[in-house]
Amino acid sequence: MPTVLRQTAASTSAASSTPPAKPPSQAAPPPVPVASCTVHYAVTDQWNNGFTAGVAVTNTGSETISPWTAGWTFTAGQRVTHSWNGDYSQSGSRVTMKAVSYNLTLAPGATVNIGFNGAFDHGNPAPGAFTLNGARCDIT
Repeated sequence: MPTVLRQTAASTSAASSTPPAKPPSQAAPPPVPVASCTVHYAVTDQWNNGFTAGVAVTNTGSETISPWTAGWTFTAGQRVTHSWNGDYSQSGSRVTMKAVSYNLTLAPGATVNIGFNGAFDHGNPAPGAFTLNGARCDIT
């Protein structure tokens, strides 16, 4: 009995050697205004292993900032335990304080006064650097 070989048609959709077209580029988002600010930090009360402090952040720029986020880094392991006029989060020594519903907007020349209670184990030096929406602020 003879063997019959059957040939099948080759695929007509051979892979192209050119890469697929890239999607059209999207316009870059508008730049975020650079914050211009000053900060005044003050410990208003201190006891054996805790303290109360205030952070006054002033928008010295010409643009309204809304919403705002202030930040600083503690240098001796301090921890925020409670805050007012801002919602805090802390990761290691880095503290982030976000605007709350009643003070979301920081107009040019305006100041927001943030307060908090904190705890410490090894001294309580003031933070050395502050930011507003990621931009460094001058300390007064």
